[in-house]
Amino acid sequence: MGKTKVERRGRVLIPKDIREETGIHGGEEMIVKLEDGKIVLEPAKTFDDLKELRGCVKDSEIDPLELKKMWEM
Repeated sequence: MGKTKVERRGRVLIPKDIREETGIHGGEEMIVKLEDGKIVLEPAKTFDDLKELRGCVKDSEIDPLELKKMWEM
């Protein structure tokens, strides 16, 4: 656990040990949400992330564009 400050413009520095442990790298997009009064950061999923799944649901009837919409929620 680390301690940080909120800058005047609302920016927050995530301590290095937490970034390293979670695999967060500079420039990555994050999703910021409020859950039970707590601020939660999650890595943003991109359509490029889905490339790893290519071919794993070969016979699926799921529309790839619908899948993309679900990941963007």
